[in-house]
Amino acid sequence: MSIFRILLITLLLLLQQFQASAGEWPRIDAVTAAFGASEDSDDSKVYRVGFQKKWRHSWFDSGAWFLGGYWDTGLTRIKADTGHTDAVYDINLTPVFRYQRDAGLSSGLTPFAEAGFGVHLLTDTHIGSNNLSTAIQFGPLLGLGVGFGERGQYELTYQYTNMSNADLKKPNDGFDAHLLKLGYNFN
Repeated sequence: MSIFRILLITLLLLLQQFQASAGEWPRIDAVTAAFGASEDSDDSKVYRVGFQKKWRHSWFDSGAWFLGGYWDTGLTRIKADTGHTDAVYDINLTPVFRYQRDAGLSSGLTPFAEAGFGVHLLTDTHIGSNNLSTAIQFGPLLGLGVGFGERGQYELTYQYTNMSNADLKKPNDGFDAHLLKLGYNFN
């Protein structure tokens, strides 16, 4: 069985955590597609499909803004122009906090800022000339975006993401990328 199939099966198993109850498969709130590039000299291209499950709890929601969040899981393909692998695949799970304006109080545009820290499982430890040393990676993400549409169902987000093995093993070159993400919220 190929690594890609193993990752796809693992991703589907992760999606089951989002299941609200039996018979509601899949129970996700949003789907996203992202593309971007790395900061490294290999000019790596990044393509990602993600699935989100919103948290049912929010904080600091006494005014027009509130802090909420969601679970984000996804499958990423990273293609470097150099290196010994054609492409590296990554499945990831990240809890993301989001500070946003209440869509009901907005005039069609709902700005937000988000931050998270997640875990990644890679099919290879090399991305171009970057040696990550371990298949397990950790990483923060930071994003700025805007929701729009009649129900605020669309989102456009700029996202910076990083992967590192947290110095569990040397070398730890890490990997940085800038992404443009388009999302659709089902509710």
